[in-house]
Amino acid sequence: MATFITNRFLVLILSSLFFSNALQAKRINTKIDSLNHLLEISTDIEKIDILNELIIAYDTISQIESLDYANQALELTKKIKSKEDIAISLDRVGKIQYFLSNYDKSIDYFLESLKIREDSGNKKAVAQSYNNLGVIYLHLANYNKALEYLQKAWSVSEGIADVVFMIKLSNNLGIVYMKLENYDKALEYYQKTLNNCIETNNKEQEGTCLNNIGIVYWYLEDYNKALEYYLNAVKISEDIGDKWSVSNTSRNIGEVYIKFHDYNNSLLYLNKGLKIAEELDSKHLIKDCYVTFSELYFAKGDYKKAYEYHTLYSEIKDSIFSEETGKNIAEMEVKFETVKKEKEIEILEKEHEINVLKLKKHKIQRNLLIISSLFILLIVIILYSRFLFKKKTNEQLRIAIKKISKSEADLKESNNAKDKFFTIISHDLKGPFNSLLGISELLIKRAKGYDKEKILNFSNAINTSAHDLYDLVENLLLWGRTQSGNLQNNPEKVNLRESVINNISVLKSSAEKKNIILYHEIPENTYVYVDINIVSMVIRNLMSNALKFTNSGGKVSITSVEKDNLVEISVIDTGIGISEENRKKLFRIDIHYTTKGTSDENGTGLGLILCKEFVEKSGGKIWVESESGNGSNFKFTLPKIS
Repeated sequence: MATFITNRFLVLILSSLFFSNALQAKRINTKIDSLNHLLEISTDIEKIDILNELIIAYDTISQIESLDYANQALELTKKIKSKEDIAISLDRVGKIQYFLSNYDKSIDYFLESLKIREDSGNKKAVAQSYNNLGVIYLHLANYNKALEYLQKAWSVSEGIADVVFMIKLSNNLGIVYMKLENYDKALEYYQKTLNNCIETNNKEQEGTCLNNIGIVYWYLEDYNKALEYYLNAVKISEDIGDKWSVSNTSRNIGEVYIKFHDYNNSLLYLNKGLKIAEELDSKHLIKDCYVTFSELYFAKGDYKKAYEYHTLYSEIKDSIFSEETGKNIAEMEVKFETVKKEKEIEILEKEHEINVLKLKKHKIQRNLLIISSLFILLIVIILYSRFLFKKKTNEQLRIAIKKISKSEADLKESNNAKDKFFTIISHDLKGPFNSLLGISELLIKRAKGYDKEKILNFSNAINTSAHDLYDLVENLLLWGRTQSGNLQNNPEKVNLRESVINNISVLKSSAEKKNIILYHEIPENTYVYVDINIVSMVIRNLMSNALKFTNSGGKVSITSVEKDNLVEISVIDTGIGISEENRKKLFRIDIHYTTKGTSDENGTGLGLILCKEFVEKSGGKIWVESESGNGSNFKFTLPKIS
C-alpha cells in the first residue's frame, strides 16, 4: 500500500520524541528581544530558564541559533544544576542535532542522557530515553536497533501510570513491527494503543490507530477487516474535523473497494479523498489518489483514463521529487553554513592574535623608549634587542596573515566545489531514479499479468538504469575524493601495453555487443611513471566513451608514441565525431555537457572531467581532435620511463 508511512506518520513519530513550540509565530520576534534583554541582567541560574525559552523561540526560525543557546544552557546546567536537569538539557541538544540531520551526534547526546538517568533510577525518564533512541533508529531505517530500544522502553515503562506516553510507545512499536512484516505483533501493539486511546478519549490518535490496523489487515489480505477499520477511522476523523486523515483513509477505502470490484463505491471514496487533498493542497495525498484512480480505471478496463491518471501521478511525483531535492540541498547548505561559521570564528581568533601581538609590540616600544631615556649607556643594547624583537614579531604577523589568506581561499574553494556538486546531483540523479522507480512500480503492481519476455525487458531496463546510477555515483564519489585531497596518487613504473590489454579485456564484451573492433598498437617496453589505478581509469574511461559514440561495425584503436620525456597516447574511433562548438564544452564541470551514445547510452559528463584532473595530477595534459561525422581522437600525455 502506497500510504503506509506518510507525512502524518512522521509527525506522529516525532511527537513521541520532541515537544512542540509554545509561542505563536506573530509573537516570536518580540519574545526573543525581551529574552535577550533579560539574559544580560540575570544570574546564572536565571539564565538557564531564559536560554531554554530562547531554544523554543528559535526552534521554528533557526536551528543553528537554537543549538547555540542549547549548548550555553547545557554548560551552565552542568555547573549549577542536578544530574536530572543535565539529562533534560542533553535531550534538548540531542533533539536539535536530530533536526540538523546530525544523527550520530544526536545519538551520542541521548546515550549520555540515558546513562545519567539509569544511574538515578528514574524509570519514567529512562523509558523516555530508550524511546528517543528507538525513534532515531526508526528514522534511519535500522529497524532491529529501533526494536531493541523500544522494547527496553516498554519493559521499563510497564507499571508506570503514564497512559499518554504508553500510547506513543505502543504506536512506535506497531510501526516497527509492521516495517519488519511481523503483522501479528504489529496488531498486538496497535490494539494496546487503541485501548488506551479509547480510555483517554484521544480521538485523533484513535482514528490514526484504526487506520493503521486497517493497513495491517490490508497486508494480510483480509480486505473485509481492513474495510471495517477504515470506515471506523474515517468516521472518527470526520467527527473531529481531521481533514488530512479523512482524505488519506478515504483513499484507502477506495483501494479496498477495487479489490471487491465495487467500482462505484471505490469512485465515491476516491473522489472524496481527492477533493479534500486538493483543499489541503497536499501533493502527497493528491499523488496517492492519482495512482489509485489509475488502478481503478485499469481494473475497469478503461485504459485511456488509467493512463491519464498515471500521467498526472508521474507529473506530481516529479514535482514532489524536485521539492524534496531542494529541501535536501537546503539541509546540506545549513551544514555548510555551520562549517563556514566555524571557519569565520577561526579567522576572527587569528585576527585577535594579531591584535594582541600589535598591542604587545606597541607596549614594548613604549617601554623601550622609557628605558632608553633612563639608561643612556645601554642604548646600543636596547636598540639591538628592539631590532631582533621587531623582526620576530613581523615574522609572526606574516605567518598569521598567510594562514588567514589560506583559510579564506579554502573557504571559497569549498563553496565552489559545493555548487558544482549540487549542479551535477540535481541534473543527473533524477533520470535514473525516475526510471528505476517507474519500472519497479509497474512490476510490483502488474507483474502477474506480464509474460516472461516482458518481465525480462523490464529487468534489463532496471539493470541498465542501476548501472547508469552506479556509474554516476562512482564518478561523483571519485570526483569528491579529488576535491577533498583524499585520493591516493602513488606514481610508479607502469607497463603501458599491459594496462591497455587489461582494459581491452574488460571492455571486450561491450565492443562485441555493438560489433566494434577494439585493438591496440602499443609497442612493447613502453613504460610510464604514473599511479597504476589512475592510468587504468583514464584509459578505460576514454575507450568506453569511444565505444559509446561509435556505430556498429566501427573500430576503436589505442596507440602510443614517445616524444621527448613524455608518452603520447591516442584513443581513436570511427564514430560520429564532435562538432567544434561541442568540443569547447568538454573537460569543463561548469558547463556539464553530456549526450547520448549511438545506442542511446547515457553519460554523466564526469568521466572526461576526471580524466583531465588525473592526467594533469600525473604531470601530463589531455585534448581532443575531432570533426562531426569523422570520428574522434582523444590524446593525452604521461611522463615516460626509459
